Amino acid sequence: MEITRTNFQQSLPVIKQALHDCQFFAFDCEMTGLEVLETKQEYLDEVEDRYHLTASGGTQFALTQVGLSAFVWSETEHQYRPRTFNFYVFPKPVDGYDRRFLSQAGSLQFLAGQGFDFNKWIYQGVPFMPDEWRKKQIATIDKAQDRREIFLQREDDKAFVQSLKEQVQAWGQTQDGTLLLDGVNSYRRAIQYQQLEKLQQSSNGAHGFYVQRVSGLQGAQLQLVRATPQQAQQHKEEERQARLQAIHDAAGFAVVFEMMRDSNKPAVGHNLSFDLTFCLASFAQALPPTWSAYKQLVQRWFPAGVWDTKHLARQLQGIFEGGTSLGDVYEGLANGGLHQAVAEFLADQTSDPSAWAFPAIQHAEGFEAYQVCMLSPMQGPEASSHAHEAGYDAYMTGAAFACLMRLYEAAGSSPGQAVPSAQQQPSLDAVQHLLGRINVGRSDIPYAALWGADPTPDRSHVMVAAGLHPSTRFKPFAEQLSKHLGVRVRVTPVWTLITPQASVFLLEVPPDAVPDHASMEAALVAVRQPNAQLIPWAEYAAAKRSGTIVSLLESLQQSNSINQAGQLKRPLEAVANSGVNDVSAQATAGKQRPAKKLKSMLPSCRMM
Repeated sequence: MEITRTNFQQSLPVIKQALHDCQFFAFDCEMTGLEVLETKQEYLDEVEDRYHLTASGGTQFALTQVGLSAFVWSETEHQYRPRTFNFYVFPKPVDGYDRRFLSQAGSLQFLAGQGFDFNKWIYQGVPFMPDEWRKKQIATIDKAQDRREIFLQREDDKAFVQSLKEQVQAWGQTQDGTLLLDGVNSYRRAIQYQQLEKLQQSSNGAHGFYVQRVSGLQGAQLQLVRATPQQAQQHKEEERQARLQAIHDAAGFAVVFEMMRDSNKPAVGHNLSFDLTFCLASFAQALPPTWSAYKQLVQRWFPAGVWDTKHLARQLQGIFEGGTSLGDVYEGLANGGLHQAVAEFLADQTSDPSAWAFPAIQHAEGFEAYQVCMLSPMQGPEASSHAHEAGYDAYMTGAAFACLMRLYEAAGSSPGQAVPSAQQQPSLDAVQHLLGRINVGRSDIPYAALWGADPTPDRSHVMVAAGLHPSTRFKPFAEQLSKHLGVRVRVTPVWTLITPQASVFLLEVPPDAVPDHASMEAALVAVRQPNAQLIPWAEYAAAKRSGTIVSLLESLQQSNSINQAGQLKRPLEAVANSGVNDVSAQATAGKQRPAKKLKSMLPSCRMM
């Protein structure tokens, strides 16, 4: 079901009922871009680094579509009957809130290539603003009724007030129903409001009117409308309610996001790190500066937990050897593309593999836009015509999750255990141990934990080389170091400064062939890096987490007699203290630096 501004309000009861009825819901997002900084993910990134970059994208780009698919199990039909919604979303300006956002050319080109309707997005997109902003806007309404008094000091202001009083009093002697005041600047208009309120409250009988703001030939103007005190009070309350309604209308999709939270149902996404940050930044609040605080935010908004189907699929490598993209997982399970691999997996895991079957899935009545039946030919529009539409991707994610639960049931089964049939609902208990684990791509970190402690990979085979010559090119350096040590050394630049300072590289060697400290130092001297000093990964990581990385590296630079002259401290502090709130400043500063000299900063890249 497509949802735009036109049918949003009337669809809310349907959406709320779908979330109430479902066993779990899947969601997906389309955006105007992903990454603000021109950086790539590094293998040795930490979870905190990945979060910073993901959060910067979620804060500064905008959503274009949100897909929501509520998977409802029918006890009578013994199958899932998903109710899928595809929302176009666009931030609507309202007093005090006018969202600015970035766009990435590649992302827009990609959306255009998929047939995305940009006119529908802008003109018919459901408005949205964060819940945090909505509360602030509502609070300003009552504050506006209690304006701070302006004390008049200038003679021209006093003359302006006297003229206003005379004009209102003269109007009061006439039978005219309205009085349009001259257009003035915002300061003078505030004086008008203040003096008119005093006239309304005075005891001289000049209170028989209310004030409304209109757009006249002179711009914004105030107009007085003759009324009884009761009518004036009624108008004041109606105006307040109208402003409240305007704020709630502008909040738009935030209402759906609250429904998702309040349903207390499990949430599912595929490779969902960006989907989460974009949704929380767009519909909840400003993202916190640390990963630990972000985890708490996720837990508040998704109280029943989140599951990442990409992470679930990656744990079943015997099935998904060809890849774990959403299309791979959905086509492989829901449409039978990996039938043979699944059969072999079940044969290894169970004593009666032929008895196991995926649950049936059939779109609910009225939600047939993505009509594709499980393990059967297409019965509706070609799936390719809906590729990368958020609603269709949300449906595919939910269907994949339903199948993955069944596979994990098989993996956790014991001999003699009753085999669930296709007519039995898969059990969430089978994947409970994977709650809150989201995929981290191109990394030795197995997952990022939104619930519980993050895993700590063994990086005892990684060292940090500080004090290298600033002109060091990491690829030739890696080749020379590997040749001298006789093992492959993977080199990752941490940062290269624009000023003539030393560089810092991460050196990774095979875990089963770690050279001793003396051999590494000798190798660095042999490749003409006599000033380099080695730091164990554990010391480097601990300093980075505790915020003492700047002093650690500066002490190493100073010990090698490299000229500091106060030039190193600023960029190191900027990097070490970087977070969500200062990411745009880093991006702006980065544009002013020569690209060839500033290759990267502390590793911080997106999750895949």
